[in-house]
Amino acid sequence: MPFGLVFRKAVLWHEGEEHEFRNLQETRRDPDEFGWDFHCSIRDGFRLEAAIDGAGPSIHRLPYVKTDCRGSFEVTNNSLARAVLRLERQGRLVEILETHAGAVLEMVGR
Repeated sequence: MPFGLVFRKAVLWHEGEEHEFRNLQETRRDPDEFGWDFHCSIRDGFRLEAAIDGAGPSIHRLPYVKTDCRGSFEVTNNSLARAVLRLERQGRLVEILETHAGAVLEMVGR
């Protein structure tokens, strides 16, 4: 984004409902070990914690062309990343969702 602005949101489809989180707060962003952890919540008290581990054999780097076509930049991707989501909702038990090779992590920059 221009002017240094960053906009992020996470959308979780769970039990047939869409939950949109706009206030992501990073707890770890590690481009060297290729991992990303964050937490967020919405007004109804639904809280999500995510830990995504993109390290592993299927990690690859791709050059993306800039939109003005004046060069390119490198994007790191792993389509077989590991992810753990911790879901907390009022009046319900904490729920853990986990995949060992099914999340996608893509990261630009250091």
